[in-house]
Amino acid sequence: MLYSLKSKTYNFIKMKKLLLVCTCISIFGIASAQKKTSFGLRGGVNISNLSDSNLETKSGVYIGALLNIRFSELYALQPEIGYSNQGGNTKFATGSDVEIHYLSISATNKFFVKNTGLHFLIAPGIDFDVDDTPVGIVNRDEGNDVTFVDVSIAVGLGYEFKNGIGIEARYKRGTLDVFDGDFHNFSQQSIYKEKNQFNEVLQVGISYRFNF
Repeated sequence: MLYSLKSKTYNFIKMKKLLLVCTCISIFGIASAQKKTSFGLRGGVNISNLSDSNLETKSGVYIGALLNIRFSELYALQPEIGYSNQGGNTKFATGSDVEIHYLSISATNKFFVKNTGLHFLIAPGIDFDVDDTPVGIVNRDEGNDVTFVDVSIAVGLGYEFKNGIGIEARYKRGTLDVFDGDFHNFSQQSIYKEKNQFNEVLQVGISYRFNF
């Protein structure tokens, strides 16, 4: 228990440093050329699993809205909010799948290659388990043993076309143990109690920005 607390504290410190770096990058971008703002939608496929578990990958979806703020030719900040289905599938007939539904909020930093739509991205974010919110618990009188919140970081590669369509691939990883406290009770065969499990997700999808 003490080890788990120290591990979570260490992860929070790492994420604070990362968020500070991303904030500094964003401030630097604001000081650059005239910005252009556009709204849009994004969606695609999740291939997810949990680290240090005996689960198989599962397929899911993500969908959401975005606000793209283009500060310069080389940098854009893109706040995003949406739904993401994650977890893993059991290998055993007596086991249980891990099905997690997140409300995801992220701040995607895009770094463009000059004169192209090609860009690299880094996206710190916060994911809220919608099945285990206070409202959900009151309505159903139960939670799902998943930690209420996860702090994530995603890195990826994408391309934006001039007509507003974009394609991208991201690798997203959580930094907090998926399971709350000592529950770890989805399946004795699939979840190792002595280890922490973290979200791991490969996201591949498209987006569209409305140029009003």
